[in-house]
Amino acid sequence: MPSIYDYFRIMINRLLSLNQRVSAFAGLGRVLAVVTGQDDSVVDQRHCAIIREAIEQSALHNGWFTMQMVSRALSALVPMLDASLLLAWASGYLQEDQVIQERVLVVSAGNIPAVGFHDWLCVLMSGHSYLGKVSSDDRFLIPAMARVVEELEPGFIGSSVFTDQIVSDFDKVIATGSGNTSRYFEYYFSRWPHLIRSNRTGIAVLRGGEDEPELNALADDITLYYGLGCRNVSACFIPENYDPSVLCEGLARRSAELIQCNKWVNNYDYQKALMLINNQPFYDTGALLLRYHTEWVTPVAVINLIRYSTPDSLRQEFISKASAIQCVVSAGGWYEKSIPFGTSQQPGLDDYADGVDTMLFLLAKK
Repeated sequence: MPSIYDYFRIMINRLLSLNQRVSAFAGLGRVLAVVTGQDDSVVDQRHCAIIREAIEQSALHNGWFTMQMVSRALSALVPMLDASLLLAWASGYLQEDQVIQERVLVVSAGNIPAVGFHDWLCVLMSGHSYLGKVSSDDRFLIPAMARVVEELEPGFIGSSVFTDQIVSDFDKVIATGSGNTSRYFEYYFSRWPHLIRSNRTGIAVLRGGEDEPELNALADDITLYYGLGCRNVSACFIPENYDPSVLCEGLARRSAELIQCNKWVNNYDYQKALMLINNQPFYDTGALLLRYHTEWVTPVAVINLIRYSTPDSLRQEFISKASAIQCVVSAGGWYEKSIPFGTSQQPGLDDYADGVDTMLFLLAKK
């Protein structure tokens, strides 16, 4: 049963206009832009200090969350926090007199920095209150951003609550997990309206002839956040006559950066040893291993190569395995329903995970 405080908090949040919500998140975007070096606007330095401390804590707590990768993740949020884009996006769903207000539990993965940001944004922009079950691997960034938003807009105070345990006092739930975990979530949360996400991955389609800038962009899709995101590319489809050494040369330029991460190096060494023991052929960039394999999901530091005869021959395979695909990338987005190399980790406001519209789920009546 909600407390009197809960009802008070709900009413305050409900009174926030759409413009007030947009203004608060646009203000957060300006802070993130300054912290990540994209802008030199005048912002409250206390807010910058809150974010910088969270970046440092994340890097100390999680070996995958290097300062560089956390900064890249936060800088990728800045474009979607443009005030005009936020307003246009949210206006497509919300009415000023809308009074729906629910408590939404969000169980986030901790695979890449601030991976649950978009869910948090959707919950608050839709007028609901957010109850976040934070991952132990990523427990600093979104709470820090929530502090900044609450200082920018006091009407948001109390609308974001974070816990390290699964609770039962909520109205709807969004949960992300691996294949087995997602099946458990489906069972455990069956009594509530739920949006459950499972493992997906990114794939690339090459046609041959990609130039150096395009291969550099593809390297971003593969190696950003050390390949741990569901939008990271783990398999490359290449034409039958394609020479993989060309791709290796493009990816080798990231070796110096990748080997700075001890956890990456440990995985690279382990996977290379396995391939050598098993006499499995592979290409070695010095920090990344490429092999011929039909699986789409790969271990860290490994990319699978899959040959195809014609672009049309891929269509049926992609359709049959659509539930395993988060995104498809190609040079300039030439392949149908793909996005350009280098953009897999730059989703827009309406790029919903697993293709399910989070805002429609949040605003649907129970």
